[in-house]
Amino acid sequence: MTRDILTDVSIENAEEFEAVLAAAVEKATEANVDVRGAWEFQTRGSTHDWEVEIIELARDRDDEE
Repeated sequence: MTRDILTDVSIENAEEFEAVLAAAVEKATEANVDVRGAWEFQTRGSTHDWEVEIIELARDRDDEE
């Protein structure tokens, strides 16, 4: 995939970053991708290397209402 999938997305603060990350995790989960664990990757076209760890948290029963 060579297209920029974030062309129309604004990420200028932590809240916008979290919203994009949440959408990616939810979309992958809906496609039965197990996103839990550590993910190492390089940012395309950059010198940055990253590791992201995703841990599923238990929900409080109050959150379900």
